[in-house]
Amino acid sequence: MGSTFDITNVTTQHEMNQMDVSSIAPERLPSCAYQAIVQAARNHPDKTAIQYILDGDCIAENKIPFSKKLIHKLIKVTKGKTFAKPYREISFGQVARRVTQMANALTNLGLERDDVASIILPNFPEMYFSLWGAETAGIANPINPMLDSKIIKEIVTTANSKILIALGPVPGSDIWQKTLDIKDKIPSLEAVICLFGDDIAAKNNGEVPVYSFEKLLAKQSAIELQCPLPQQSDVCSYFHTGGTTGLPKLAKHSHLNELTNAAQVNLMLPLSQDDTILIGLPIFHVNAAITGLASIMLGSTVLLTGPSGFRGKNVVRHLLTLLENYQVAFMIAVPTVYAGLLEQIANNQVDLIRPSKIKFAICGAAPLSPELQKKFMEQTGIALIEGYGSTEGTAVSTLMPLHPIAKQTSVGLTIPGMTVAIGDIDSDGHLTRLCEVDEAGEILIAGNNVFPGYVDDSHNQSIWVTSPDGQQLMRTGDLGKRDEYGYLSLCGREKELIIRGGHNIDPKMIEDAATGHPDVFLAAAVPRPDSYAGEIPVLYVTTKADTTVTPEQLLIFMTEHVPERAAIPKRIDIIDEMPLTAVGKLYKPELMCREITQVIELSINDMPQSVNVVTMPDKKRGNAATITVSGSSQEQTAIEQAITERLAMYSFNYQIAYQVNEQQEA
Repeated sequence: MGSTFDITNVTTQHEMNQMDVSSIAPERLPSCAYQAIVQAARNHPDKTAIQYILDGDCIAENKIPFSKKLIHKLIKVTKGKTFAKPYREISFGQVARRVTQMANALTNLGLERDDVASIILPNFPEMYFSLWGAETAGIANPINPMLDSKIIKEIVTTANSKILIALGPVPGSDIWQKTLDIKDKIPSLEAVICLFGDDIAAKNNGEVPVYSFEKLLAKQSAIELQCPLPQQSDVCSYFHTGGTTGLPKLAKHSHLNELTNAAQVNLMLPLSQDDTILIGLPIFHVNAAITGLASIMLGSTVLLTGPSGFRGKNVVRHLLTLLENYQVAFMIAVPTVYAGLLEQIANNQVDLIRPSKIKFAICGAAPLSPELQKKFMEQTGIALIEGYGSTEGTAVSTLMPLHPIAKQTSVGLTIPGMTVAIGDIDSDGHLTRLCEVDEAGEILIAGNNVFPGYVDDSHNQSIWVTSPDGQQLMRTGDLGKRDEYGYLSLCGREKELIIRGGHNIDPKMIEDAATGHPDVFLAAAVPRPDSYAGEIPVLYVTTKADTTVTPEQLLIFMTEHVPERAAIPKRIDIIDEMPLTAVGKLYKPELMCREITQVIELSINDMPQSVNVVTMPDKKRGNAATITVSGSSQEQTAIEQAITERLAMYSFNYQIAYQVNEQQEA
């Protein structure tokens, strides 16, 4: 499927709406991901589908560090394992055969259409084989390997998973130890498939047997699929997403959801089968999962930047070199990756290579500050655009054109084939009306890429509303507004999430751990703006009477009890009273505004002028700060520019109110 349209050709939503979307209609799409993979293999049997490098210092196929080659040979000779192979190429034909083998292996282990296989793997090519194989035989449930074993156990249990595919005892990874900790405690689990591991027979009643990934797949047919071919309406995956329930919610995707969003991506982006797409985001996240499927459907090549993706210690350091040497045309990352690259450039730790083939880069999963975008484009020569999406919308809902005409910070135009509306939602969760131009409200979405709901039906009760024309719309929990040209701007969130470097953190996870301390009475976790990660978690607590616990003691406790490392608060404040609503409900916007105020004050505290910062919740702009500055009229421009530069790396809303000091004027 080649691009007949791309984001270089539009500037308004009206132009977007005039395009031909027939290529993304259900009747033009494959019946399932497996059929798309087989079609690609028939069209490009020997073409490279996946290039895999072990780490960022494998800057080219012929420039693999000797130490990595040596380690791979030693491990292969002594242990018979290949997980340390520094470079791999996998053709479209090989991808189809491996996915077929995985689907057959799962089928022979008893997985049926409505059964679930959970997957705990880093970004090896086998992650894609497992994802697509599980979607073919049943339902795939990719899981973040960095989660605590207790949360992983709850996700697998909630999914009612029959099979678990996990990374074996590989140096530097704790995935296998987590798997051993939980595998015999999940009632529905019948088998574990261990990548780079060995068979382990069940010795006692109740133990779950372990099968070697390589040995199991070697026994399967690579040509003939032994399970019924899925249909577009079938559920193919459960992706976990952040929420306010204390545990990640499982969002169901149908084959039509994923095929549609992948086709929408291919329709929007000016890419072809001759291009290479870099993937460094984790494949357990919808972004990398759908980008991989889109690449397969397009016939292009994926470059996987090692098992840790962008987290690999050498990847950001060598990113520009990787883009050039592997002739990458497109990449997508979170703001921390682009900020990290700029930091490397500023510290002269990278050679400033302007990649010759790259067409553009996309920032997603977390807000991108205008200044970061500007600096990145100026220093690398790479066009960087922003998009917006969610797991519930499969992955992508809006995308910024390459030549935008938006008057304010925006996440772009609605992608072809879906509806994005702004609605006024009342206290009972009902849509009262659709908002006017430049009026803020909740972002509502609909289309073939919008999911059918969560696994736990109790989570579905308040997420759907009906538009005036009878269309069912899904509530995203995000606040936004659209300008006269159709550009969507984000104004904040109604759902309580802290987004740290694109990683969704549920505040309740932090708060539950805090209230487990015997001296804590109430706890509230909120985001603090951060120039690198976008947001970081901080914690406010009130303590019980006659206690002497300190923030330092609480931080030690939280480090030991928060089940996710990224969720450990960076700061803990003990306060006398929590802000509450009139009905006694915790009012977090006041704490969030406090954090924004502190960040602004710290950023400009050495300015000689009189400055006052007030941050308040604002329906149109979300939490918005007003920075009042007093000075002479002659220095107004310089002062406003200085403040703008110091706050440029943050994505919160603010305005500068300049007051001319009459005494200075006199």
